Amino acid sequence: MNSSKKVKRLNSATSTIVTKELPHYLGPTNLENTHLAWRFSSADLGGPYSCADLSHDKFKQLWDRLRAFETKNVSELRQTGSFHDIPVFRLEKDAQNRLNELKLDDLDEVFSFRMDGTCRLICMKYLNIFSILWWDDNHLVVFCK
Repeated sequence: MNSSKKVKRLNSATSTIVTKELPHYLGPTNLENTHLAWRFSSADLGGPYSCADLSHDKFKQLWDRLRAFETKNVSELRQTGSFHDIPVFRLEKDAQNRLNELKLDDLDEVFSFRMDGTCRLICMKYLNIFSILWWDDNHLVVFCK
């Protein structure tokens, strides 16, 4: 069975309806069954959780984990505890302030990926595409009770 999605659009030049397949990286409509994709252009390169100063070892760790995450769908990652959403109001005040500085204060939630013991990658999400935002090396972004 072909699982590709199709969208109908009006071709204004010819006034005909054109059926076009959506790119495969947008995944199926049910996001729990969707494999992940990554964007790097929104990474915060300044501030306390900068992605800019990763050592070679940390960068390799990041690269290896992102590749491993891509092989799983959202549901599988949730089950392993490697991924969860975080409401912005649960972020530490410094992290909330940094979102304001980055003009991202309209976000309701961010997403955390466990890299190892205390290290987390914080992302924003659109469909199944995760835009990397912060490298949280010591689990400092989230307010812990």
